[in-house]
Amino acid sequence: MGTITLIVLSLPARTQPQGSWPMHKSPSSTLGSNSVENSKATELRLWAALSIASALTALEFFGGLFSRSLALVSDSGHVLTDVFAILLSILTIRLGRKPHTSRWTFGFHRAEIFAAFLNGSTLIVIALVIFYQAYRRLLEPSQVQGPLILVIAFVGLLGNLAMARMLAGSRKSSLNVRGAFLHVLGDTVSSVGVIIGGIIVTFTSYSIVDPLIAGIIGVLILRNAFSLVRESTDILMEATPRHLRLEEVVKTIQGVHGVVSVHDLHIWTITSGLYALSGHMIVTSETLDEGSRIIGEVSGRLREEFGIGHVTLQLEKETLEKLQGAKPD
Repeated sequence: MGTITLIVLSLPARTQPQGSWPMHKSPSSTLGSNSVENSKATELRLWAALSIASALTALEFFGGLFSRSLALVSDSGHVLTDVFAILLSILTIRLGRKPHTSRWTFGFHRAEIFAAFLNGSTLIVIALVIFYQAYRRLLEPSQVQGPLILVIAFVGLLGNLAMARMLAGSRKSSLNVRGAFLHVLGDTVSSVGVIIGGIIVTFTSYSIVDPLIAGIIGVLILRNAFSLVRESTDILMEATPRHLRLEEVVKTIQGVHGVVSVHDLHIWTITSGLYALSGHMIVTSETLDEGSRIIGEVSGRLREEFGIGHVTLQLEKETLEKLQGAKPD
């Protein structure tokens, strides 16, 4: 009866201090010094954006109360979620720079995804509150101060544009920063809507436009929130990244000389831009050197073609199906 042959690749070990955690390559180490510098630069931008967002929140909230504008108060609530989003982004960037330990072997990168999920969930709740308040205001319209709305909304627009510019360069490198950027982008559109509403109220005294603008802001918030919750849920459930097709990855692996087939293949996202893959490969190799070559070539192709940087592969000489199908002697 046949047997399964596993090829275990052994790399030269570095001397470890006694009692220390083995210095194997981890997701933390794959980020490299350049990524650490980039995360620090991103953090500085986030602190600057946080200062602006905090000031705008107070300005729009109290200005909205004084002018009796639900749209302005709603916009301040949206900006408040920016404050939370940016604070969580700063926190998760700092956690992401912490080294992995024997307990947290993947480091603290997944904290970013939890924060993104929390941001999106909070936005959904705020959108529902805005819808409710807008409905009540439509039933019982109140007079608002158009000129004051215009001044405050214009200041808010300038602040949102400044924040959007600060975060635009880092939005593709982090799901959480992207979440904060989406918040700010939504606020920018909201400010434009509030300005339009202020102009209409100022020149026509048609106050019902204020809750209508608030409802539109709620729709924008809900749309961004749904996208953020969906993407973070995919990562937490370890779904295959949306931009990758499992069939194409399999085809690339099987295109390497010496690989017969692939099974038990899994691809998931550890955190934004950091992808991992594990699987079993049936190979024709008979030596460790040949097995090492196959793994090296497969890992290189996966990194270059799909951006998968953390690859764990087990080599097998014969499949379990073959053994199960073999007749007893």
